[in-house]
Amino acid sequence: MVGDQAEAERFGFTGSPTILIDGRDPFAEPGTAPPLACRIYPSCTGPAGAPGLDQLRRALQEATGAAG
Repeated sequence: MVGDQAEAERFGFTGSPTILIDGRDPFAEPGTAPPLACRIYPSCTGPAGAPGLDQLRRALQEATGAAG
């Protein structure tokens, strides 16, 4: 659990919910400062509160080197 801005910066927290694969956030946007806030994920239908299943599958495939 991230309790304050200092922890967010120390852990590289990128908003809630954050999904890590092997300690890496596959949905992080480079150069974005770590916020202590809710997170919006882009989707083909507009902003969403979590990544879609296709986005999650793609992130897992990229992390494991598996073909889709």
